[in-house]
Amino acid sequence: MLKFMAMLEQCGQMFRGYEINLVESHQASKTSVPGTAVNMAHSLGMDSNDIHSVRDANIQKAQLHIPEANIARHAYHRVLIRDGECSLKLETRVYGQAPYSHGVAQIVAAASTHELENRLYSVMEFVSKGWL
Repeated sequence: MLKFMAMLEQCGQMFRGYEINLVESHQASKTSVPGTAVNMAHSLGMDSNDIHSVRDANIQKAQLHIPEANIARHAYHRVLIRDGECSLKLETRVYGQAPYSHGVAQIVAAASTHELENRLYSVMEFVSKGWL
């Protein structure tokens, strides 16, 4: 997921001026700002107010095809870029807690195996250095 976000960060400006639609979905209990979607929107030159957020389980199952077993814990993002009759769709799906735990373990491993300066690091810097 982080590598996908890094790709958008590096190449998203190539699609400025195109019709872009961003849909994100998380479990209904999520009340915080959808940070991944906001980051994606920023990379694509979109206003974060243009993100379409879905929290309705019926829509999640019927339209986004989120499995019933994952309605309570998922992250879904779809970017649709259109230029006339040409379109590109990028979609991410994260189900359950395990992918998050695995990602944190990778970040901790990268931090413990590289000499770091005494400063704050963005996780995206770890990605760009090839540490993740």
